[in-house]
Amino acid sequence: MTSNKIGFIYPGQGAQQVGMGADLVTRYADAEKRFAEADAVVGFSLKNLCLEGPQETLNQDLNAQLAIYTISAIVTDILRNQGVVADICTGYSSGFYAAAYAAGCFDFQTGLSVVKKAGEFLLTSGQAFDGGMAVIFGLSGEQVHAILDEIGNVDVAIQNTPRQIVVSGSKPDIESAMLAAMHEGALDAHWIPAATAYHSRFMTDAGQSLLASIIDTPIHRPKRPLYSYATTEQIMDRKALIQAMVMQLSHTVLWVDLIRKLRHNQVQVLVETGPGTLLSRSVHWIDRHLVVLNTTSADSIQHVAQTLSPSTISGSGKVQDHHP
Repeated sequence: MTSNKIGFIYPGQGAQQVGMGADLVTRYADAEKRFAEADAVVGFSLKNLCLEGPQETLNQDLNAQLAIYTISAIVTDILRNQGVVADICTGYSSGFYAAAYAAGCFDFQTGLSVVKKAGEFLLTSGQAFDGGMAVIFGLSGEQVHAILDEIGNVDVAIQNTPRQIVVSGSKPDIESAMLAAMHEGALDAHWIPAATAYHSRFMTDAGQSLLASIIDTPIHRPKRPLYSYATTEQIMDRKALIQAMVMQLSHTVLWVDLIRKLRHNQVQVLVETGPGTLLSRSVHWIDRHLVVLNTTSADSIQHVAQTLSPSTISGSGKVQDHHP
């Protein structure tokens, strides 16, 4: 195991669930501290929203993004305090901010403030037109791109798996794209809950607004390898980090390519660092040889800490996949 790298992958919107973080608050004093800091930044009780809901309020785009970042940062802190840190960090969509936190690019509150700003700018841009998102099952990325080239005003937003593609853009044109996909042999195509057309050309203005708002923010070069989901390349300095955060808002989440890049870079174990198991399931469709560990509860976090502690890794034991 000593030559194998550990990657921390961070979930984005969609991983939220009422009750997430409840056992962390009970077991770890630092979790309570982080929630208090979060409440001060967002101006309401994010803790109560995570622990008590209601689900429909937690599911609102910006609320979900803020909550998932906070839980992911708490999990990162717990693992770090037990000596478990990532060799490589990356995130899925808004999960990138928690990955940047794990890589030492900013403190918790600064990161949460950036998440809030980005989410607000995206929603503002989304008010300018009738946009949305949908997922297409059973077609390759090349097939979906070909359909979109014919229709226009719809972009590939996310490559979840080799044959599960999220598209984003004008709602009427998405409707046409879904019909065309079914005609081409897609297994299914349906709308997904999103307030606007994330990861599409229509979010370019949001990126420029974010740039103006964070240019003087205390953001630092990554202290640990951090990868962009839009380029699949390592981010080397502060300028590149800010550029990545800006352009990622309007570019495709190249999740399939990114996971393959991590494997090429000798990552053998991935830790889905935060709530849910959405990323774990997608990774299994991309590369079944990767071991994926989850952190959906205090017990599963302890399992990760014990499995990946320096003393365990230096031994001869083999890391096993874990499904809590």
